[in-house]
Amino acid sequence: MRKLILIKIVHTSADMGSMGEGLIKEGIASIGKENWLENQRKIENFWNELDKEIDALGLDYRKTKLYQDGLPCGGETGSKIVRETAEKGSKNYQIVRKLIEKGAEIEATESPELLRKEYEYIKAIVTSTTGIEKAEAARKYETAKDGLLRMRDMHIAKAIETTLKDDETGVLFIGAAHNVLPLLAKDIEIVSLD
Repeated sequence: MRKLILIKIVHTSADMGSMGEGLIKEGIASIGKENWLENQRKIENFWNELDKEIDALGLDYRKTKLYQDGLPCGGETGSKIVRETAEKGSKNYQIVRKLIEKGAEIEATESPELLRKEYEYIKAIVTSTTGIEKAEAARKYETAKDGLLRMRDMHIAKAIETTLKDDETGVLFIGAAHNVLPLLAKDIEIVSLD
């Protein structure tokens, strides 16, 4: 029996790499600095509580596979990305790093091509210099994002299906907009940490 623990995550600016600073500015501009800071406190609390919940699962780390939203590679390259992103302050990646250090294995989860496409749409919004340019970039992303998300979800489900073996547990850290569950193989038992 294969088991998958589904963890719906909240991304932070540290998770967004080079786009993080621009997204912080966008967030503050749209909701104000005080509301943005309050959201950051709530997100910090979410990650602290989640860390405790994961510790309480009693995972057999040698039989645990990790799947991370936004991570297109596994193995040593994936571990290096996890370490570097954790060092930049990502709570998500700090938890993943801790699980790797305990013996869990990071797997390639996403399609590099699909991530690159989404990155280009978001970059166009964040780097726009005029309101008209920003509105046009946002419209283009809005038109494409549902289809991109569906393709990403199909890729993620396939990655899990092909790498998660019998008697293993997978832990999927996935953004709330994703809908991977209906695409997973029927022999995978799903446990959701909500």
